[in-house]
Amino acid sequence: MVATVVLALVWVAATVTPASAAPPSSADQAATQALARDTSTLVSAAFPDIPRGVAAVKSYANQVAAECPAVAAGSPQNHGSEQLDFEVAGALTVTGYHVAAAPIAVFARAVKRLHWSNGRLTRAVRTFATKLRGLSTLAVPNLCGDVHTWVAGGYATLPSTTAQFVQSYDATDIGAEESPEIVRLARPYGTPDELPVLRRVERLEAKLAEAEADAVSYYSQLMNTIDLQQ
Repeated sequence: MVATVVLALVWVAATVTPASAAPPSSADQAATQALARDTSTLVSAAFPDIPRGVAAVKSYANQVAAECPAVAAGSPQNHGSEQLDFEVAGALTVTGYHVAAAPIAVFARAVKRLHWSNGRLTRAVRTFATKLRGLSTLAVPNLCGDVHTWVAGGYATLPSTTAQFVQSYDATDIGAEESPEIVRLARPYGTPDELPVLRRVERLEAKLAEAEADAVSYYSQLMNTIDLQQ
């Protein structure tokens, strides 16, 4: 699995939905309007970063491939290779997120101050913002060094840096279920004023799909170049 920075824009911009029949409280409506506003700002600021994010992923994949081609040639498929596979995917993901670190930081600071009467929604938004910020700031691992260490140890022991990165990446990786939950919880508090946010996302879908496909192709190429079993 390889995510890219652009996926975050889909999840974030889809957090606000049309109003339900029951009128929301003024505080909940204000918080939802602020979320829509902050989301719109993030989408506008980060949209130019989509091609730059993909370019960064490509550059990083090419750099690693040039530094240690076939480094894992002849290696087995075991727990170590699985963890290194996850490290490769995570390294490419955070490389893409780094490009949009500045607008993500602005978004995260803003929405983590928001509060709804529904505690689950408040926690879901704050957790999403924390993870998004984490992905944009997580240090990119030394893939060549980690694979070299694993190979030198007879494929039996992973370097501690791999375990540390995998744990940190796993803690910040945004699950596919998180956005639908926010959508569901935010539904009662939305108004027609927030609908343009969703329409903007629809216009971005083609570009986002293209960027995601590009990122996946670089992952596959890198795995083949370093010859790591999947």
